[in-house]
Amino acid sequence: MKTQVNAVPFPCDAQSSTFFAALASALLPALGYTEETPFYCAPKGSFCVNCGNCKHSAPQKHQAQLYHDYQTLTGVSFGWAWPEGEPDELIGFIMGHAGLTWRRLSKDTGQDAAYQAIAASIDAGLPTLLKAGAGRNWHVVTGEKNGVLYALRYNGKKPASLPKWFEPFEDAIVITGRCEPTVTLADVLRRVIAVLEQPAHAALEAEIDRRIDEITTENARETAIWLNDRAGFPIEARYHAAVAFSSGETAVNGLQRMTSNKAVKDLFGRIFFSYLADDHDETHGVLWKVWALLGVGPKTGYAVPKNAGGLVMVPETRAELKRLFALVCKNDRDVLAVLREALVLL
Repeated sequence: MKTQVNAVPFPCDAQSSTFFAALASALLPALGYTEETPFYCAPKGSFCVNCGNCKHSAPQKHQAQLYHDYQTLTGVSFGWAWPEGEPDELIGFIMGHAGLTWRRLSKDTGQDAAYQAIAASIDAGLPTLLKAGAGRNWHVVTGEKNGVLYALRYNGKKPASLPKWFEPFEDAIVITGRCEPTVTLADVLRRVIAVLEQPAHAALEAEIDRRIDEITTENARETAIWLNDRAGFPIEARYHAAVAFSSGETAVNGLQRMTSNKAVKDLFGRIFFSYLADDHDETHGVLWKVWALLGVGPKTGYAVPKNAGGLVMVPETRAELKRLFALVCKNDRDVLAVLREALVLL
């Protein structure tokens, strides 16, 4: 291989988005993370001392934290479904926060020009995000030689050669260098608040109640599938938000590092109790209860079982489903109030 950039295989931890998982891995070398970069351990309340209680290496821990952070600061963690794509505005916000310059390549760029741009980035020690293949299939290009690209894929253990990479090529985000960050914490809060303020949230809450009220023998299984789809995204996404905002006052990563205002840090800590803390009717635990009512879990591959229609026909189950989804929506409103207060303090 002519040139190679070291990058962490992904995903690390629960990372359903191939884009944000690839992004987190690409950001590590782009931002200068190394094996020696300190990692703050929230459970221990101190920087990692390699106590042996977790299975991840330091780079993997940083990759996971960057996933938490960037999915959250873009507002994606506060929606109910993945965005349709990655527009320039989103990429610009990400790179503005990271302090990186970038350019985007499309199929119209042409194979030779695209290869030269990617090769120049790799030669500078910077990886490239490349989307190729069916669906939102993002890779991290870490090497190139004689027209062939080498890239990490989702669930890949090491970079694989992509000799015919331009045939399925759709998109590439080329990191070109470093710059001063332009996105402030106030910008992040405004963006997240705008997501949580969207009328679609209240409309979805009303639709959940309506669909549960209108369950019949004929539509019971279809409704169970729809409810499972509504639960599947926020159960993971709000978890990432909780970790991103609650990583500790001295965290190298995490959004708390963007301010020295203790009152703001304390407010961010409250998000953990809305989304992740045990026994607080937190979103993560509440949605596990929704899954249980639908018969969903690891044994079903998180898909609804054959008897899901019968389960939701039980009146007590329908009432509990409404109560649980109402808690999820309330938690979002509570977090919205916290972020509004934090923005005023900033």
